[in-house]
Amino acid sequence: MPVWPSEFVPRSNQLAAQPNNQPNNQSNNPPAPALCVIDEVLDPGTCRNLIKQADGDRWLTTTAELLRAANGPHALPPRRANDTDRPCRLVGADRERPRFAVLDLPVLALRLYHRLLSQLPTSREGAALTGLKPLLRCIEYRKGEGTRAHTDPPRETLDGQLSQLSVLVFLNDHFTGGSVEFPQLGRTVQARTGRVCVFPHSLTHVDHVVLRGRKFVLETEVFYSADWQPYRAEPL
Repeated sequence: MPVWPSEFVPRSNQLAAQPNNQPNNQSNNPPAPALCVIDEVLDPGTCRNLIKQADGDRWLTTTAELLRAANGPHALPPRRANDTDRPCRLVGADRERPRFAVLDLPVLALRLYHRLLSQLPTSREGAALTGLKPLLRCIEYRKGEGTRAHTDPPRETLDGQLSQLSVLVFLNDHFTGGSVEFPQLGRTVQARTGRVCVFPHSLTHVDHVVLRGRKFVLETEVFYSADWQPYRAEPL
């Protein structure tokens, strides 16, 4: 698991990865689907604990509202310099974003990474897979809330690692509505506790309105680097 710098600077959406079903002449990997859905990645108990931890924290709408510093190597919260052409906004609100809580959980991020590893391309666009960002976001949607069609911004670390894939984990399913639609693929994914969706940042998606209850999802990103050097232990 890499040690992440303290700031993540999003790039223009022009640098977002294309869906994996596009040919990649720089990699010997077989083409991967543009959307990967995996069930039971996190167990129900872990999902309940994450909701409880997020619900006991302060719900934010931007990382600028994060008053406390994160632990370990994260001296400052992630910083967003710009957004995509289709940023994430709530239905019926021009500027309002979904509420989220920041969870600094590097061990959980590593656990999640290893459970997804067999489904992740080892290289994309000539860059090697490096890991997940340990700062996770728990997103809350209440009754009547959903998002307009949007794409996710890639983020770049100070040492040149660039995120290319989005990871979305459903933490609960005791609500009505709230499915996630991928209109470019003609697919809609229903919520199931512990279910994970992995997809390129550039893939448009819509969070359908929650009709009853509260919906919680965990979000993070998969990073790649053209200069990544795997760790090799020195001989004893």
